[in-house]
Amino acid sequence: MLACCCYVIILFAAAPALAAPSRGFSRQVATYGSRKVMTPPAAGPSRAWELLKAEKSDWGTRRRNLDNRMFYFDESPPSAPSLGPRKNPADDVTLRSRKGELLAIPQAMRYKSSDWLRILAELPYSETLHRIASVLLTSVIWSSLVMVFHLYVHPIPTVQYTGPELLKSAMGYLLVFRTNAAYNRFWEGRRIWQKIVDQSRTISRYCVLYKDTIGPSRCVHILRLVRAFCLSLKQHVSTYSDRDTLLIASLLTEDERDRFFRWGACRPLFIAQALEDVLHDTPDIGIYTGDDRLRLLDLARDMAGTVSSSERIVQTPVPLNYARHTSRLLILWCFSMPIALVGEIGWLVVPVTAFVSWALFAIQEIGLIIEEPFSAYLSLDVFAKTVFEDTGVALQAIENPAESSSPSSSSSKSSSFAVAQ
Repeated sequence: MLACCCYVIILFAAAPALAAPSRGFSRQVATYGSRKVMTPPAAGPSRAWELLKAEKSDWGTRRRNLDNRMFYFDESPPSAPSLGPRKNPADDVTLRSRKGELLAIPQAMRYKSSDWLRILAELPYSETLHRIASVLLTSVIWSSLVMVFHLYVHPIPTVQYTGPELLKSAMGYLLVFRTNAAYNRFWEGRRIWQKIVDQSRTISRYCVLYKDTIGPSRCVHILRLVRAFCLSLKQHVSTYSDRDTLLIASLLTEDERDRFFRWGACRPLFIAQALEDVLHDTPDIGIYTGDDRLRLLDLARDMAGTVSSSERIVQTPVPLNYARHTSRLLILWCFSMPIALVGEIGWLVVPVTAFVSWALFAIQEIGLIIEEPFSAYLSLDVFAKTVFEDTGVALQAIENPAESSSPSSSSSKSSSFAVAQ
C-alpha cells in the first residue's frame, strides 16, 4: 500500500515536468530565436537598429525612462499554488531587512536550521525534483515491476550486493568531483562580475576626481560607456533583451550607435574599444597626467578581458564523456539495487529505491544546474544594477555637484534606483 501511494505521489509530481519541454530546452529556443534579431547581417544595419531609428525619440528621455524601469526585484509570493516548479521568494536576490533595518546590499535569504520544516514542506515545489522527475518515476516503476515479479511470478533469491558495494565509493567520488567542478565554474562567474563592479567603481572615482580637469562631458561619456559595457556583456553571456538593447543604444553617441549595430557577434568588445579610445584621446591637462591615463587604460583592458573569461565558462562545459559516464554508472547502480534488495526487504524496495534515486540524482542535477552560472542562478541584473547605482552617484556628482553634496540628494538618489519595472 505504501509503495502504491509513493508511486502515485511521484507520478502526480512528475506530470507537469513530463508534459512540458525542459527548462534548458525552452531557454535555448528563446535564446537562439532572439539571436536572429540580435545578430546583424553581414552588411547594413540590423532590423533592431532600423526599428530604433524609426521611432525618432529623444535618446536622453529614453535613457532616463529605461534607467528607472530597468531593474525589478519581485518580493511577492506566487499568486496561486501548484505542484509545478515555482520560484521561492526567499531565493530572490533583493534588498532584505534585518531586525527592522533595511540592508544596503542585495542578497538572497540565508537559510537557518530552524527552517527545516518549511524546507521539507516545499519539497513538492522543488525545481530539482521536477528536473529529475522522469528518471525518478522510471526507477519507481522499475522497482515496482521487480517487486511484482518477486511476489507473484518467481521469487528472486537474495543476491550478495558485493559489486555495487565496491562501486559505491567510486560513484561517490564521481558525484563529489562533478559537483565541485560545477561549483568552481559558478564561483568563477561570480568573481568575473565582481571584477567588473570593482573596476567600474574605480573608473567612477577617477571621473569624479578629474571632472574639472578633463571636462564633465568627457567624464559623463566614459561613465555611460561603462554602463553600456555591463549591459552588453550581460546580454552576450545570457539572453537577449529588447529593453537592454534600447538602453545600450541610448547610452552611446550617434556614431557609436551606428557602429554598435553593425558590429559582429561580440559587441561588448566594441564598447570596451570605444572606452579605450576615449581614454586614450584624453590629453594631459593639469593634474591629469600620462600615468593616470595608463591606469585608466589598464582598467578598461581588464574589463575587456572579462569578456573572454565569461566566454570561457559559456563555451567550455564539463567534458561530456565524464558527465555521461557518471550518469550511466548512477543509472545502472540505482536500477540494480531493487534486484539485490527485494529478497530481503520485499515491498519496501519501492520507497527505498525512490529515496536513494532522489538523493543521488538530485546531487547530479545540482551540478548540472550550477554548471551554467550565467543562465539564471547568478543574478546578473543585480550586478548591472550595482554598476548603474555607483555610476549614477558619480554622474550626479559630475553633472550636479551642488545637489550631490546636500544630504537630501543622497536619499532621493537612492530611492530613485528602487523603482519597479
